[in-house]
Amino acid sequence: MGIVKINLYKVVAERKLDAKGGQIRINNNVSIKDIEDLQFNIPGSSGLKFTFTFNCRYEPDLGSIDVEGQVFFTDTEEKIKEIRDQWKKNKNIPADIMERVVNAALHKGNIQAIKVSEEVSLPSPLPLPKVKTSKVKPKAAAKK
Repeated sequence: MGIVKINLYKVVAERKLDAKGGQIRINNNVSIKDIEDLQFNIPGSSGLKFTFTFNCRYEPDLGSIDVEGQVFFTDTEEKIKEIRDQWKKNKNIPADIMERVVNAALHKGNIQAIKVSEEVSLPSPLPLPKVKTSKVKPKAAAKK
C-alpha cells in the first residue's frame, strides 16, 4: 500500500515590492502538521490524511511561497493503528512512512512553488536545467 493522492488546499505567494537586490538565499521547508483518519469502504484497508505545509523563503526578505495540503496514505489496519498511536504519543511517524510522505509533499510543493514563482517574479526555488553550448574549433582543412 502507500500514497493514494495529494490534495492542495492553499497556495500563497508574496513578493516584496521594496526588496533589495544582491545575493539571494532560498530556504525550503516541509513539515507534517496533523494526521487524521481516512475512511475507505474496502475491508482490511485503512488510511490516514497527513496534513503538511511547504514553505519557500527568499532571503533577504524578498518574498515567500506557502503551500498547504494533504497526503492520503493507505496500509493495513495494523500499520495505520501503529502510525496513529505513535503520532498521538509523541508526534512522531515511523521513518519509512515519514520518508514517503515528506517526499510526496516536497514533490508537490516544489512543483507548485516553481509555477507560482514565475507568476510573481521570484526566482525558481529549484535550479532549472540549462543548455550550455561549447565552442568547437573547426577542423583544419585537409592538405592536398
